[in-house]
Amino acid sequence: MSKTDSSDMMKETNRLKERTMNKNIFRHIDTRAAHITFIVAFFVLIWPEYPFLHVHVLIVYAAFAACYIGMAAAPKGWWNARRYVIAVCFLTAISVIIRILHSDHPDHRIFWPLLYMLGVADPKWNRSTATLAFVTVCLIFGMMLVDGVSYGALIAAVLMYIAVRNQSRLHEAHRTNRKQLEQLNTAYSELQQTSVQAMGYAALTERTRLARDIHDGLGHQMTSLIVQLQALKLMIPKDPVEAANSVDEILKVARKGMDEVRIAVKEWSDDEKGLGPIALKGLISQIEANSQVRIQYKEIGPIGEWPVECSVILYRILQEALTNILKHAGASQVDVAVEEENEHVKLLITDDGHFSGEKPLNFGFGLSGMIERCKSAGGSIVFSANSPNGLKIQATIPLAISSSTF
Repeated sequence: MSKTDSSDMMKETNRLKERTMNKNIFRHIDTRAAHITFIVAFFVLIWPEYPFLHVHVLIVYAAFAACYIGMAAAPKGWWNARRYVIAVCFLTAISVIIRILHSDHPDHRIFWPLLYMLGVADPKWNRSTATLAFVTVCLIFGMMLVDGVSYGALIAAVLMYIAVRNQSRLHEAHRTNRKQLEQLNTAYSELQQTSVQAMGYAALTERTRLARDIHDGLGHQMTSLIVQLQALKLMIPKDPVEAANSVDEILKVARKGMDEVRIAVKEWSDDEKGLGPIALKGLISQIEANSQVRIQYKEIGPIGEWPVECSVILYRILQEALTNILKHAGASQVDVAVEEENEHVKLLITDDGHFSGEKPLNFGFGLSGMIERCKSAGGSIVFSANSPNGLKIQATIPLAISSSTF
């Protein structure tokens, strides 16, 4: 991945974060506005029919409404169990004092917004707010005993609290799910970037191997050629016939070296077409070098350039398959074949392990992950028994994969 691509990715991530923060801010403002709107609407509904004849009632309602609006406007993180207790005790004390001075006011409805505020409290204070809500309901019932019990109003208050509390918990669950989804998307992006880096490392390993093969093979041929040419130079004056015969051997060595150069250049040029095939070969070289399993890689027909999305998925599938073979199969030979057909890439992995097909495969996290990767790309994967024993895995991935599925 180039520095330019990495920089663009960082800028896009920062823009997404800014949009997410703005959405969260507006969502929080909307939530506060909804709570304040409910409080104002509630006090409008219980407003006296002739307000100017009951000025003291208006003052009480206005004072309680201001307290509730202040509670609704306070930041959610500001609240804790102790502050909820203080708020309930303060409002209860004020109502008791006013009730002593004016025996008819305030009535039980003055505590309904308090039930509402306890219902929309942060779920982490559920135990404290539920206890305070029970105390508030008892206060409402106590005031009803003095003014006249209305079981319908009492049940309505309790149902309002339950409905608001459940809605608040549901909203919190959605918020938590959204946050976890954002974290999962971030982790997935990091995993994809890591996969591309791993593929680059595997490609570098494969190119290093090719360079070493050229050095060891062609270097030996060229050294032999130089020695024979030096001998030929000394041989020509003394024995021209033998020197002429030696030319044929020197030509064979030269042609063999040229053939090796052509093969190496062809492999190198094929590798430069795309990161995918060379990354697969590099992964195979790494695993083969660190295990006792022989892995044979074969390309069937011409192999073109693969998109990065397709390359990553095939790389991860092969990586998981080889890891499972090393851990569980007990195989000594693995064959990996890649073929392009009808705008699809087929990856075939077979081993000679102890799987016979008599018992069903145990689809653990690894195999399930391979299935999910193929499905997410619009491809398919088939697991079957190999003959005479072992496991055969055939994954088919379309070359055209949208970035949304990736």
